[in-house]
Amino acid sequence: MVRRSLTALAFLAVASPLTAQNPMAGPTEWQWTSDRPDANAPMGVFGARTLEEGEIEIGYRYYQTNWEKMYNGTDTTSSADLLNTYDDVPISRRDIRHQLRFGWGISQNLSLIARGEFAVLERDTWVNGTTQTRNTVEDLGDVEVGLLYNIYAGGPYRLHVQGGAVIPTGKAVTYGESGSTVVHLPYDMRTSGGTFGAVLGVTGSAQNEFGSLGAQFRFRTDFGENDADFKLGDQYEANGWAAYRINSAFSVSGGVRWESYRPIEGQDPSLPYLGDPHNAGSMLSGQRAHMPLGVNFMMPEDSRFGGHRLSVEAVYTLHHDMDAPQIGMNWGFNFGWSMAF
Repeated sequence: MVRRSLTALAFLAVASPLTAQNPMAGPTEWQWTSDRPDANAPMGVFGARTLEEGEIEIGYRYYQTNWEKMYNGTDTTSSADLLNTYDDVPISRRDIRHQLRFGWGISQNLSLIARGEFAVLERDTWVNGTTQTRNTVEDLGDVEVGLLYNIYAGGPYRLHVQGGAVIPTGKAVTYGESGSTVVHLPYDMRTSGGTFGAVLGVTGSAQNEFGSLGAQFRFRTDFGENDADFKLGDQYEANGWAAYRINSAFSVSGGVRWESYRPIEGQDPSLPYLGDPHNAGSMLSGQRAHMPLGVNFMMPEDSRFGGHRLSVEAVYTLHHDMDAPQIGMNWGFNFGWSMAF
C-alpha cells in the first residue's frame, strides 16, 4: 500500500505541471516537436513516435531485470510450501538484455521500426529441496519489425497505429543442469517462443511548454506450434507516462506499465509438469504493474554530439496477480542511447 501511494504521488508530481497553462502564452496553440528531451517515451516503450520523412534513428538499450520471491495470486508463497508439490523451485533470476533499435521515416506519416536483442538469463534454483543450482542462458532473442502510421498529427497532439511481425531468431528450447543431469530448462529461461507472431498497437501523445504526456497499448499473438510442441499465449501491454522538461537538455519522466499474458498452449514433452512451477505452461498466466522513473538528456544541436540522447531508468514493480505460482519481478535498471540524423 505504501509503495502504491508513493507511486501515485510521484506520477502526479511529474504530470501536474503539464496541465498548467501559461497566462502569457496567448491563444497560440503549441506545436508538437521531437526536438526536446521529453519527446521520447520511456525506454520500455517501443514505437512511441513516428519519424520525420527521411529521418533515421539508431539506438542501444541495456535492460537488467531482477526477479525474486514466488507469487500465487497477489500474495507471496514460501519455497518450503511449494517443494511439497514441485521437485524444484526458483530462488531468484536476473535477466540482462542488450537491444539494438532502428527507425526510418519512410514518409511524413509512415515509419519503419525494428529491434533485436541478445539475452543473458541467470537463475538460481532449489533442486529437490536440498541443493542450489545456477543455470545461465546466453542467446539471441526474437527480432520485431513493424510500421507506424500517423492517424492524426496536428498542434500539440499525435496519434498513430502500429502493426508488426515477430521473427523467431531466438531458441524455444534451452538446456541446463538439474543436479548432475542435463535437462530442458523451464519456459521462463527461454529467449524465444519459437514461432512467428503479429503485433498491433496504438499510441497517443501530447505536449505543452512544460512537458509531454503519452499512452500506448500493444497486443501480441503467436501462430502455430514450435518444434517443442507449444506456443506462447497472447500478451497485452499498456503504458502511460508523463515527462517534465527541466530545460532544453534535461527532462524527468514517470509512468505506469501494465502487462498481462495468457497461458502457454501445448506442452514441451521434455518438461515434467510438476518438476518446476515454470514447467506448467497451461498455468503460466497473470498480470503485473510497474512504475518506471527516468532521467533523459539530449545533447545540444550545436554541439559535437548534437542529435544524441541518453536515458537512465529505474523500474519498480507495484503489483503481481499470478494465476499459479510464478517468480515475481522485483526491480529493474535500464540505460539507453539513441541518435537521429
